[in-house]
Amino acid sequence: MWLNNSSKVIAGALVVLTATLVAGCTPADEVPPTPTTSTPTTTPSASERPTPSVDPEVSTAEAAILEAYRGYWATKVAILADPAVEPGTALEAYAVDTALTDVYSTVLTYRSNRIVMVGEPITDPTVSEVVPGVEGTATITDCVDVGDWQPMFRDTGESAAAPGQASEVLTVSTAYFYMDRWTIRTSVVDRDTPC
Repeated sequence: MWLNNSSKVIAGALVVLTATLVAGCTPADEVPPTPTTSTPTTTPSASERPTPSVDPEVSTAEAAILEAYRGYWATKVAILADPAVEPGTALEAYAVDTALTDVYSTVLTYRSNRIVMVGEPITDPTVSEVVPGVEGTATITDCVDVGDWQPMFRDTGESAAAPGQASEVLTVSTAYFYMDRWTIRTSVVDRDTPC
C-alpha cells in the first residue's frame, strides 16, 4: 500500500510517540545496564617473553672456548707469517693433538717451499654442543674470511695460492678441556662447502 506524504508524517510521529511512552514507563531508580566490554586477549611481544636461562657453567665455558680459539688463530697467523723462524711453544697454550700438529706440519711445508702467509684472516666463530667439566668438549663453527690472508713465495712475492680458491672457507673445530684449560683439539677446513 502506498502512503501519501501526510500519512508518512503521521506514521513517523507515531513511532516517535511510542518510543517516548516506552521510555517514560521505565522507573527512575532503575539504571539501564552498562554494556560490557571484553578485554582483548594479547600475546606477549618478543621483548616481554621470558628469555631462556643459560647455564652459567656453559656460559663460562663458551667464553673460555672462544678465548682459546682466538688465541689459536692469532698464534697460528703469527707463526705462518714467517715459517723460517722456529715457532716455539706459544701455540701449545691454545692447541693440542691434531690442531697443534697440523700447524707445525704446515710450518715445515711452507719453510721448505719458501712460502709466507701475508695479511690476516677474519674469523667469526660460534660455539655449540658445549659439555662443560673436566672432560669437556665443544664444537666451533666458523666461516673464515681468508681474502686478505694469502700465501706468497718469499723470494718473488708471487701468490702461492692454488687457482680458484674461495675467499671464505668453512672451518669446523673441536675444543677440549685439557690440563685445566680449554684448548683447540682439531680444526678442519671444508673448502667444498660455501659459507
